[in-house]
Amino acid sequence: MKEMLRTLITEFHERDLPKVISRAILFPKFPPEVRKAHVLMGMRRTGKTWILFQHMQSLLEEGIKKENLLYINFEDDRFENFRASHFQLILDAYFDLYPLHGKSKDLFFFFDEIHLIPGWEKFIRRLLDQEKMEIFVTGSSAHMLSKEISTTLHGRAWGQEVFPCSFLEYLSFKGVEITKQHSAKKASQLRHFAQEYLTFGGFPESLFIIKELHAPLLQDYMNSVIFRDIVHRHKLKNSHMVKRFLLFCLSQPSALLSVTKVFNTFKSQGEAVGKNSLFEYLSYFEDAYALFAVPIFNFSERVRQANPKKIYFVDPGLVTAYSVKPNFEKAACLENSVFMALRRGSKEIFYYRTKSQKEVDFVVMSSKGEISLFQACYSMSDDQTRAREISALKEAANELNLNNGTIITLDYEKSLSEDGIEICCIPFWKWAMIY
Repeated sequence: MKEMLRTLITEFHERDLPKVISRAILFPKFPPEVRKAHVLMGMRRTGKTWILFQHMQSLLEEGIKKENLLYINFEDDRFENFRASHFQLILDAYFDLYPLHGKSKDLFFFFDEIHLIPGWEKFIRRLLDQEKMEIFVTGSSAHMLSKEISTTLHGRAWGQEVFPCSFLEYLSFKGVEITKQHSAKKASQLRHFAQEYLTFGGFPESLFIIKELHAPLLQDYMNSVIFRDIVHRHKLKNSHMVKRFLLFCLSQPSALLSVTKVFNTFKSQGEAVGKNSLFEYLSYFEDAYALFAVPIFNFSERVRQANPKKIYFVDPGLVTAYSVKPNFEKAACLENSVFMALRRGSKEIFYYRTKSQKEVDFVVMSSKGEISLFQACYSMSDDQTRAREISALKEAANELNLNNGTIITLDYEKSLSEDGIEICCIPFWKWAMIY
């Protein structure tokens, strides 16, 4: 095992870092007396590894020698028999190769997908307590900063979530210059790219392939999530039902999901799966950052649990990749993209149902307890649709003692004042660049 680690370390130091396009994620610099591990979490293929390489490149540009960097990817098949008891061998192998580095203050250790090794957090805590290097870890599990692991690390982890590219990052990848003022030509260009983004999403790798390969690529991502991040990780035997349930969720984007109804549907079709198992599978999908289950807005936990949740995916491209309803797909992609833009800034997101059973897509609560309302509507050209969206937003605002709300559309822009409620209708391309 130690010789294998020496080989991996040597291989990393001998090869060039891959060229990456910068993402808008930076690691904060802590003073020497503050010891924290940088933790990146997100679904596989969202770019966590490239962010590590991006940071390594910046360190090299600052004059840090590559031998001062250590990079280990625990998805490498050579780690199949690696256990928590082997972690010390990483240090032994590195300091065998570079014995003088033991006294260096400029060491940077990067551990990719470390969550695959149970007990990893104790090793990281030991490094923070006894060593001097800066620590960077990634994983495709929201559980990485769960209560249990945070207790082991004793607040010594600084976590950041990594999602597929935002619309602004997407524009950067496409080489589009961002300006404060938009000419008619620039606005037309931004509308075009917004429609592309809503259709194909922002998984980094998908931005460089032809459109015909988009769906197979994202479907392959989801198969990896199912079998590597869920079935294998949680030692599940009924992989057929795990995949079927996730595909069912993927076919119902931005829709209310009742696990009880799904259970009854599967049961009527002769599928052998328990209701509790479906609830577990849903939590595993969320843990792997494949989807998000959004509860109803209510201060009662019992009410939130009793009502169905709305399902959104980590990227609108997944909606397109699994769509069987092209007309419905456009509205679902917009709503999903609005959700993800909101989710990047807050975990406190709900849907709202008024007393008269009208629905508002999103209630967002800030860290200060401030509430905002957002509605996603693909087209406001139909009078009935426009009246329905505005009516729901007004009613929700009145019930929550708010005086404003926002409707994000594909291309409709107007400021409205209805019964003392200010409503901003704004195109997605413009809203996503400022929110």
